[in-house]
Amino acid sequence: MPPDPPAAVEGGAEQDAAFNGIFKRYYEKILKFCVYALGGDRSAAEDCAQDIFLILYENMGRLKDYDKIGGWLYKTAGNISKQYAASLRKNRKRFAASFSVSEAEDGEAPLDRIAAENRIKTDEEQIAEERAVARAVAEIRKRLTPKDKQILALAFRGKHPLKEVAARLGISLSAAKSRASRLRQKVHVLVRELLADWI
Repeated sequence: MPPDPPAAVEGGAEQDAAFNGIFKRYYEKILKFCVYALGGDRSAAEDCAQDIFLILYENMGRLKDYDKIGGWLYKTAGNISKQYAASLRKNRKRFAASFSVSEAEDGEAPLDRIAAENRIKTDEEQIAEERAVARAVAEIRKRLTPKDKQILALAFRGKHPLKEVAARLGISLSAAKSRASRLRQKVHVLVRELLADWI
């Protein structure tokens, strides 16, 4: 089931209806295209599809021929998928480069050690990991500003469209988008920082 489309675009009921219709008609197809293009990585494909429809959302006012939108979406999906794939490859290379291929002092290669650690966790390890996550969540909540908490409650927990979030907070749609984007990035950085030993 596709997610709800972004908040309706400013520019009249006809344009809003057109966007929602395009989203409902093409979301699953574009998502499948991205999954295939990204080698089956559904999580990356969902991010990719979200970006594609955000690009569509931001350009609805400039589009004239909705009948040709399918071709435009697939072309955009191809370009965005290539960018995502390149980014994923770059991140994998950076991760692999952080480990030396030379033998460790005890004669065990670092990547072999990682493979050995890739096993089923004991109950104690699982509990320790869950506690670490709970501490990280509590710490993230403490570090959020009141504005962050408003966006978290409305846009992410409440899943309200950003247009509605903007209206409730008395800010512009672009400000709401900016706040949501900054919050997502801030939480991502905090998770990496606070759970460095677990991810």
